[in-house]
Amino acid sequence: MFGSVLVANRGEIAYRIILTLKERGIESMLLVSPLDIDQLPARTADKVVLIDDNPFEAYLSIERIVEEAKALGAHAIHPGYGFLSENPAFARAVENSGIKFIGPTSEQMSMFGDKLMARKIAIDNEIPVSVGSDTSLSNEEMLEIAENIGFPLLIKAAAGGGGRGIRLVEKLEELDENLHLARNEAKLAFKDDRVYLEKFIPNGRHIEVQILGFNPDMVLNFGERDCSLQRKKQKLVEESPAPNLPKVKRSRLHKYALNLTSSIGYLNAGTVEFLYDGKEFHFLEVNTRIQVEHPVTEMVTGEDLVWRQLQIAAEMDPEISQKDITFKGHAIEARIYAEDPYSDFLPSPGKINNIVHPFGKGIRVDSSIVSGDEIHHYYDPLVSKLIAHTHSREASIDRLSSALDEYLISGIQTTSKFISDVIQSDDFRKVKHTTMYLDNSEFTVPAHIIRIGSLVSAYIYHKSTSSIPANQSSPQVSNWKRSGWRH
Repeated sequence: MFGSVLVANRGEIAYRIILTLKERGIESMLLVSPLDIDQLPARTADKVVLIDDNPFEAYLSIERIVEEAKALGAHAIHPGYGFLSENPAFARAVENSGIKFIGPTSEQMSMFGDKLMARKIAIDNEIPVSVGSDTSLSNEEMLEIAENIGFPLLIKAAAGGGGRGIRLVEKLEELDENLHLARNEAKLAFKDDRVYLEKFIPNGRHIEVQILGFNPDMVLNFGERDCSLQRKKQKLVEESPAPNLPKVKRSRLHKYALNLTSSIGYLNAGTVEFLYDGKEFHFLEVNTRIQVEHPVTEMVTGEDLVWRQLQIAAEMDPEISQKDITFKGHAIEARIYAEDPYSDFLPSPGKINNIVHPFGKGIRVDSSIVSGDEIHHYYDPLVSKLIAHTHSREASIDRLSSALDEYLISGIQTTSKFISDVIQSDDFRKVKHTTMYLDNSEFTVPAHIIRIGSLVSAYIYHKSTSSIPANQSSPQVSNWKRSGWRH
């Protein structure tokens, strides 16, 4: 196993990785921007390097990150999610430096990062994909085939990811203009203006399979997650296993994911994403990294996926097979964002005056935020992830809802109360929601309930925190010792 690992990320995922490194006795190293120098990950890591004066560039400078990793003597680099985690150039630079990259190979990342190539691999392995154009065509050629595909349809960036570079087209007259806009967006975001067309499935569920490739001949399935509750392609709630999925279809889904990734000898963690129309699965993409929602898989399998990533990268004998992976109960995760859901989800950056995390049996909180921290507009507004795990979906929904109501944060607006209301709705409990559920405004909360809920939350918050000393952030936050600083 590695003696040291550099974490090339920030926030809750950096803290999550560091905790596993500490548990396993591996030296943890962290690169931080000036805005993160006093955050919990930096106070927890064994060695910390201030990397850049520019908050935008701190976690995106491939050359600087590799240089600092070599100077620190890091044996491996973990990219987390976001930033450079799915950038083949970064993986290649790490590989060329002699440092181990904790993830798939740069070649595999390139193959699945190109959506057109990923579609071709899926088709070659007889995995269903949505009807679409399987090559990048000129605008004139796309106009010719669009009517055969049918409307509405999607324009997608071939190099896209994370919901970016996608445009919905309702009718033929809108296609040409949107093709030009999509190409410009793709070139600006990904330096690649290739786009393709895909049939739009309006009432689908987003279901993904967590896989880990332990060696080129052994890829294992760690179950599926349903991530259908989204707003503008941003996931808000994830759960495992996917509810109301017949056993035969679940088995077929897992087989698709394993066949796809095994066909290229995939290594390390990956997530194969599908859209489920109630009858068939349609392949979407492969995320070549650890996912934001990996905790729900950990809760139902009892596995530490970050530790498994380390084992794979270190080429250790996994001492595991598919029959060793068992699933217990139901887990559901809510993403708590610094946004105001009752003001069109406007960002709510600012200083967190106080935060009290919920706790109890079957409750897990993944967060790096403590009282006094500031949510900056430079970065993703994720504050924390709240996970509930019980014996059944109904019980997990109830437990998560109660925990969300107990999650008290002052100083900023968050999505916690909104998500609590959504998951208690009949539509969610009966699994009637799709990826378009919130975008179509099918779920609303009466204004008087919003006002009452805010008043009640404020009162409960005041009562629960009045006895906490001003210098203590929360009963669940430890006082981490600073050590190994390097500027």
